Amino acid sequence: MGTGKNNSMELHYYSDRLKRKLEQMRLVPVTIVEAPSGYGKTTAIRDFLQNSLPQGTPVCWFTAMDEKTSAGFRRLCREIEKIDSRASERLLKIDFPNAANIGEASEALRSVQCKHETYLVIDNFQFLQDALPPAFFLALLEHGGQGLHVIIATQMLKRDTLAIVASHGVLHITTADMRLSAEDISRYYALANVKITPEDANEIERYTEGWIIAIYLQLSTFLETGTFSDTPGVLALMEHLVWDKLTEAQQTFLLYLSPFEMVSIQQACSLIGCDTLPEYALESFASPFIRYDPVERQYELHSILTELLIQKCGERGPAFERQCLLQAGDFCRDEGQTARALGFYMQIRDYERMLSLDLSEMNLEIIGGVPFTELASDIAQNCPAEIKKKYILNMLRIAWALFMVGMKEQFEILMEELHTIPELLENSNLLREWLLLSSYRSFPYLAEMTAIIRQAAPLFKNQCSQVILPTALWCFGNYSPLTEFYTTSGEADHEADALEEYISIYSRLTNGHGSGVDALFRAELAYQRGNLNDAEILAYKAAFLAESKQQSVVLLGAAILLAHVALHKADTVGWERAIDSMERAASFDRQDTLVIRSLLDIIRGVLLNEFQDHMSIADWLQNADFAERRLPPAMIQIGLFVHLGFLMHQGEFARVIGTAQAIRPEDGLLSPYRDLFACFLMAISHMALDNRTQAAALVEDAARKVLPDGLVSPFASYSQLLGNLVDEVIARDYPALLEKFKTVRKRFSEGWFTLREAFFSGELPPDLTEREYEVAKLAAAGLRNSEIAEKLMITESTVRAHMRAIFQKLQIDRRTRLAEKLKLNIVH
Repeated sequence: MGTGKNNSMELHYYSDRLKRKLEQMRLVPVTIVEAPSGYGKTTAIRDFLQNSLPQGTPVCWFTAMDEKTSAGFRRLCREIEKIDSRASERLLKIDFPNAANIGEASEALRSVQCKHETYLVIDNFQFLQDALPPAFFLALLEHGGQGLHVIIATQMLKRDTLAIVASHGVLHITTADMRLSAEDISRYYALANVKITPEDANEIERYTEGWIIAIYLQLSTFLETGTFSDTPGVLALMEHLVWDKLTEAQQTFLLYLSPFEMVSIQQACSLIGCDTLPEYALESFASPFIRYDPVERQYELHSILTELLIQKCGERGPAFERQCLLQAGDFCRDEGQTARALGFYMQIRDYERMLSLDLSEMNLEIIGGVPFTELASDIAQNCPAEIKKKYILNMLRIAWALFMVGMKEQFEILMEELHTIPELLENSNLLREWLLLSSYRSFPYLAEMTAIIRQAAPLFKNQCSQVILPTALWCFGNYSPLTEFYTTSGEADHEADALEEYISIYSRLTNGHGSGVDALFRAELAYQRGNLNDAEILAYKAAFLAESKQQSVVLLGAAILLAHVALHKADTVGWERAIDSMERAASFDRQDTLVIRSLLDIIRGVLLNEFQDHMSIADWLQNADFAERRLPPAMIQIGLFVHLGFLMHQGEFARVIGTAQAIRPEDGLLSPYRDLFACFLMAISHMALDNRTQAAALVEDAARKVLPDGLVSPFASYSQLLGNLVDEVIARDYPALLEKFKTVRKRFSEGWFTLREAFFSGELPPDLTEREYEVAKLAAAGLRNSEIAEKLMITESTVRAHMRAIFQKLQIDRRTRLAEKLKLNIVH
């Protein structure tokens, strides 16, 4: 345990059992030290490393904190950089591990080079375990550093993580190893010149359950009073032995620190409003429950002390508690830590301070464990009107956040409220933002949207919006403008014209938001009519415009359309090129990685369903597991159709019909194009259940919605699953389209079999393109990314993109499994 004022207590005591286990850390590549707070994990590891290693042995120490997980991951990479800069650079380029890039991240971790004895300590791992995929933890256990010893100190591990530990035979130091027996307690107390009877030792063991922090506090009580405390609970003991010994000034000082796990001297000065830390404050840091980290130059408060401080803060009443959180928020605000400041202000509902922050980039942030949109909803409903008036620009950002996640009723109420504020109406800079945002009140009806945006445009005077930024997800993650803006049967061409008019103004006012979407709408329309040359040209136009403004969603829409064009042309090279471009679209730095990569999973799911390779669809789509991903409603809706397609291919026809009926209104979905896919999925399922009448009615419904606009391609691609039903409906009701339909169906069928033979059922593993297969074979043969790039005459970043896709598609997390998956006989 930590040191006390009594010199005889300065030596930390460890049982013989624990010392033997600690000695083994030098012999194994990985050690897990797992115990609740207060068992002395960190102290034991530090003592061992300081006292048992040869002088000069490198020790890299990373302490996880309750912070944004991506920030913690980057700090961890900086520690790995001290061991192997190449591996660290790879991890930083990959960014925070998620379902899409975990294979590449794990492979990078396993590639760590370390020839000389070095220790990497990851303390407080519990802050990372919920965010990091289990595969990353597994890669930590299987790191490739020959001389590297990884030590992971953590509170209790989850069941799946424990299973990984058990199956890999790592050194596992547990609570049982950290506890002191009655005999250990007697020896520990003897170091402090305190002799106790065996009966006393047994009683202390029973009372403390061998918990070192409680044993230490009992010893402190005895040294002070000559008797053992009968106060129940370690917090009560800490209050008596630590808290009560502080002056009131020291108590107040520590309470101001309570919102933080670690504080620097500068931070402490800021929290109490002084330039130099007073002597009483410095003395309060001498507590055995506060440790100084010389590397970080910060003081770390023991979690149990923090728990006591939070309790004491509450006892001083709401006003004092508010003051502590207020000062914590102000400090973070002044340091540019906007999201963290927002979290502190949120706890005390200080709406004025919340709205004084720059909220322009907060839409996809998690604040204090909850999505920003929940906070936005609270502000919209509960913030006093006089404060809203002072921060109209941020209130418009709040409205935009609400609309993006589908809270349309709250959006409407807030927009109406803002429009009654004289300060908005009198300020052209605010009025123009309100008008721009108001165009979405008519979404997706383009004529009304354009009429409103025309009013806004003159007020911007060649400036761009401060509310709608180009980093926002276009159409909230829906890559198909045809499903959003094609609303009236028979009016597709007029709606294409209307979208072009709208986007020409809107994109200029928002610095490129939605660039290329009008060309993509026309490209989709041409493709669905079977006009491949027009579709291809327009898709490339959309892709160029989207990439120039880093519009990931539009670029992904162009990529899947080009993949479909390549299918109809039986063009394997074009297919590969389109699939490769999806990785590019998902890699823009300014876009939200998890959301965009989830969209990439959805798009791949669409293609995999199309080729009846449904088992390769991402697990979260197979299981309709949308809750944890916090996706916009538009993306959830597309994801549900991928899920229904998966269920259909699994033969769960009744479930498909029931689920589709639950999400589809009786008169169909608003978008004719989106609704026809619901009709097809239900029709195929009804056919499988011998309900031909219901299936025919659904196909007729789909035909009524889109065939007036000549959209024959969807009917061609689904006809092979519907027997002759589609032919009958088109021949009877739309004879003018019959020949076109037959031509498109024949072309689709030939292309489908060609691509399926090449990519889905031949020598290539499912969903690997020829280029990915080539890269995978070279990687399996042991070539590094740079060597692969040189051999294939491509860039190293392209190789990394291919490897990321290969890992995901083959569902592996290391290069050593490539040969097995590819069924290769590699000679190294």
